[in-house]
Amino acid sequence: MKITEVLLNTHRLDAMKDFYGSLLDLEVLEETASRLSFRAGESVLAFQEDSLMENEFYHVAFAIPTNKFIEAKQWVIDRGISLISRTKEDEFLFESWNATALYFYDPDHNLIEFIAHHSLDNAVDETFGPKALLRISEIGLPVDNVPEFCQTITEVFQLDSWGGAGPQFTPLGDAEGLLIVIDKQRPWFPDDRMPREYNTKVLINSTCPASLSLQNGLYELKSI
Repeated sequence: MKITEVLLNTHRLDAMKDFYGSLLDLEVLEETASRLSFRAGESVLAFQEDSLMENEFYHVAFAIPTNKFIEAKQWVIDRGISLISRTKEDEFLFESWNATALYFYDPDHNLIEFIAHHSLDNAVDETFGPKALLRISEIGLPVDNVPEFCQTITEVFQLDSWGGAGPQFTPLGDAEGLLIVIDKQRPWFPDDRMPREYNTKVLINSTCPASLSLQNGLYELKSI
């Protein structure tokens, strides 16, 4: 599965433009008074203005080439972005996923991740830069009932769990793209903040074209 586009809300549209467009140097695809979108490899990361947004935040991961994790880490640090650490570590190896990740915050304190899936054949020779963000790899979806939510998604989009499934945390998809379904009472890794649900629209590339509105209308999922 591949995530084609994610639309999130923000109350700091100008700050998001500076961060993603200037600091991370992503291509701006659309800019209006209330909406902003960026090219992230094969995906589009979009934001729409919401002045009522307060403490809500999202989790978004970007896929990077399997051989560029160390360069990616230095690239982030060189831009003055602080990495999130846990027990003094800021590099995280997920053995069951065969992946390595790092985390940081954007201006809205969204939990942003760069992840290298070493099972994928996506190594590159070029120096790490904005074009090395291959696609949106993950979008977090906090829910009230993980098994029930996942059952609905699986039936409609024919997505299987990947890399471990449980009553509080289930990734749906594969190494190319994942919907991270998490219980609202389970803290996010690695910063231990409790998940917050908020308006999220996700467009995925799937063999089963469909559309769903879930979590009392907060989540809109569509496949093409």
